[in-house]
Amino acid sequence: MGLIYMSILSSKQIKRIRESYRASFGLPVEEISVEGECPELDDPISNLASLTGARAHALDEAIRWGEPYIFFLLPNVMSWVIPIVRETEALGGIWGGAVLLGGAPSELLESINHLSTCGSSRRDAEQWCSALPVWQDRSRPQKASEFLFALTCCELDWDMMLLSENRRKALCQRQIAEEIHRRKNQSRRPSPIDDEQTLLSLMKAGDQKGARRELNKTLGAIYSYTADTRLIKAHVIEMMGYLVRRAVEDSPRMGPLIERNHEWMTAIIEAEDFEDLSSVLAEALDDFMRNVYVFGQGSRNEAVSKALDYLCENFREPVTLEMLANQAGLSTYRLSHLLKRETGMTMLQHLHRLRVKEAQRLLEEGRQSCTEIAYETGFCDQSYFIKVFRKKMGITPARYRRLYHSRIEPRP
Repeated sequence: MGLIYMSILSSKQIKRIRESYRASFGLPVEEISVEGECPELDDPISNLASLTGARAHALDEAIRWGEPYIFFLLPNVMSWVIPIVRETEALGGIWGGAVLLGGAPSELLESINHLSTCGSSRRDAEQWCSALPVWQDRSRPQKASEFLFALTCCELDWDMMLLSENRRKALCQRQIAEEIHRRKNQSRRPSPIDDEQTLLSLMKAGDQKGARRELNKTLGAIYSYTADTRLIKAHVIEMMGYLVRRAVEDSPRMGPLIERNHEWMTAIIEAEDFEDLSSVLAEALDDFMRNVYVFGQGSRNEAVSKALDYLCENFREPVTLEMLANQAGLSTYRLSHLLKRETGMTMLQHLHRLRVKEAQRLLEEGRQSCTEIAYETGFCDQSYFIKVFRKKMGITPARYRRLYHSRIEPRP
């Protein structure tokens, strides 16, 4: 089984990972199969059934949460694994070594005794445990696992859709759980509606990540009031209605959001459970946020609003200044002047911003190649897409995807 996994990472890839990781943390790196086996190791300890089983369980958890998983391989011996998936297929993982925490003689003896009861000879157990690095800093394993995860993601050239989706769900669940706990410990428990103005402000600012974080807080607030899915849906529908109403009040050009809201309401009502509901709501708010931000940019001028309205709906298609001018009923010169005066950006800058933001969303989802994303977002070819994306984000689309998956925030 391990031999199948060995063909996944090339010898050059694993060599680069090993050299960088060892230089930073002084630990070895080994590939593991989905069963937790280490194909390259033939020592009498590493592939004992108990250790193999512990790594296999850790790998399952790492895939489930979409991130590195830290665990106790033995009493007082900490280890971590990095999941490797391609799209939705689990291929195996990377084992980041093992360290002895603390290093007191009694702790070392406990680890040796445990190995002895798992089928190892006393001599082999003593040699293996005595060779383990001793780490006093209990926060260091987290740093090492995240560093190894980043290295691994940057070496891969395929999509890890499963990890991305699992991490998104896990983050949502954690933020909701934290908010529920926080609100239950408050002496005064504010209504969920108290947070919705903040959510709307983040959307208008185009802060997608901040809005998602605030959304999860709001869902946590709603869930802290009731566990009844029907009541949760009612609260969510009320929240969406509030957001649409406030957006339309702020700008009459946002009127089309009312019709879109009807579609979102239908999807919310049909959601089967709380997890499905959270996913539907996130998708609805992504669409909502894109429209709120674009419409809000041109709310001070009717002609500019019409042009940006058209651009928001058609940015994936070939769009020219002449087309926008026709929509606004102005000459190209006049529209170009008004766009710059009212929004601070040219038509091309608006177009690129919309396309890059949509490309970011698609890259984070991990379902399509960079070439497919380039054409779906309206770029004429992949090279031009890469050029524009790099100019706006400071990195290439492929690297943005890998850094996003490894939980390193890209610089805008």
